[in-house]
Amino acid sequence: MKSKILILLTLIIFGISGCTDDFQEINTNPNEPVEVPTSFLLTNVQRTIMDDMWDEWWNGRFGLLYSQYWSQVVYTDESRYNPRPNITNTYWSLFYTDMTDLQEIIRLNTDEATAGLAVVSGSNNNQIAVARILKAFVFQMMTDVWGDIPYTDALKGTEELSPAYTPQSEIYADLLIELTEAQDQIEPEAAGVEGDIIYGGDMEKWQKFGNSLRMRVAMRTSKVDASYASKVQAAIDAGAFESYEDDAQFVFDPSDPSFNPLYESYFVDNRTDFAVSEPLINALQTLNDPRLPIYADLPVEGTDYVGMPYGMDDDTATAVSGPSGSFVSLPNATNVIGASSPAFLMNYAEVCFIKSEINGWDQTEYENGVRASCRAWGVDEADIDTYIASLPAASEETVLTQKWLALYMQGLQGWFEWRRTGYPVLEGPFSGAFNDTGDRPIPSRLYYPSDEQLLNETEYNAAITRQGQDNLRTRVWWDTE
Repeated sequence: MKSKILILLTLIIFGISGCTDDFQEINTNPNEPVEVPTSFLLTNVQRTIMDDMWDEWWNGRFGLLYSQYWSQVVYTDESRYNPRPNITNTYWSLFYTDMTDLQEIIRLNTDEATAGLAVVSGSNNNQIAVARILKAFVFQMMTDVWGDIPYTDALKGTEELSPAYTPQSEIYADLLIELTEAQDQIEPEAAGVEGDIIYGGDMEKWQKFGNSLRMRVAMRTSKVDASYASKVQAAIDAGAFESYEDDAQFVFDPSDPSFNPLYESYFVDNRTDFAVSEPLINALQTLNDPRLPIYADLPVEGTDYVGMPYGMDDDTATAVSGPSGSFVSLPNATNVIGASSPAFLMNYAEVCFIKSEINGWDQTEYENGVRASCRAWGVDEADIDTYIASLPAASEETVLTQKWLALYMQGLQGWFEWRRTGYPVLEGPFSGAFNDTGDRPIPSRLYYPSDEQLLNETEYNAAITRQGQDNLRTRVWWDTE
């Protein structure tokens, strides 16, 4: 909430700075500048994006459940596919607010009247490129959750109060253009971006992130675009992640109020609503995976890791999990939900698994992906060598299962990839779940916000007429199997 207040104050200040010349002449205090550096806006928007995506609601009660990395131990509605409408409304609005702030950074660095002032926070082109990459990241997440969304007509403020929904196929085509142009726009030798708390203004890393994100975007269309592999390769050739040290991640400040929002849920609010899921624990145990003690803790009452069955009704879940989840494995208190545990936008391991897939399940890139994930989580190098030597050979199932394991805590990405590939094999909730997901055990999308039906009814109706009914069964454009 504090970060949202800061956004509003920042925008108010920008609004004040645009008042009449006479007003400025009368009221300007030479010792108190009225122009706020865009670095302040960038710092705030990066933080709010990660706060919004990594908290107990969007990540905990949605992404990490639909991907079955976590299971609910109490209040199990979401794992039984009964999402709360007010939460959907809230996060739809938050993500568009975040992107409006990114659009403001682009405007201030593009408009001749403000570009000269904005350059104090770094090269205009570099600031614009960073904002475009982050916008693409958020827009891809949103369209993968809902399908068709306001895109072309979005972020126009009062100029367009009823934005049309853009078909997902068109959004994806434009995302590739945006990311390509953004990485071309970057000036590595020019002044880096101030206020960047993801890469510290390192523009070469932003370039790698933009190209890696292009790989993700192109790969997701593998079932609907025959040219997807060439688009992935073009992004690789342009320069994607080369090691886990290139990972795009946000490291939270362990001090109040800037710590990891999941830490706040578990240790400040004293909520133990989630445990590590039985599917994830079983997969790690079967493979004798060294990431198991890094991903999960031992139960308070037990000497071996115990996964929480997925999608139980509330009474059964409470009985199985024990008081405060003491019978099952909770997320690792240091590495996963610690005060400074990082949030991930994308990692090198994913790049390796994409390379393996487009090259016919290449063994070397498969092993590179596993090694990168283990290194990023701090596994000892000798243990990594032993683990890789024991792995089954690269195949569609083994590569994609390892990709799912490597995407742990990136709940939404795990869910998106499961929808694209069907791996690993996952089952739905116990019988009696609230909503039927049709021919698959996990939802294919999320309901549109109820506010859209009230406030943007015409465009909402046009979208569902084109895309399909607004339920959990309707598949988005790229999801064909």
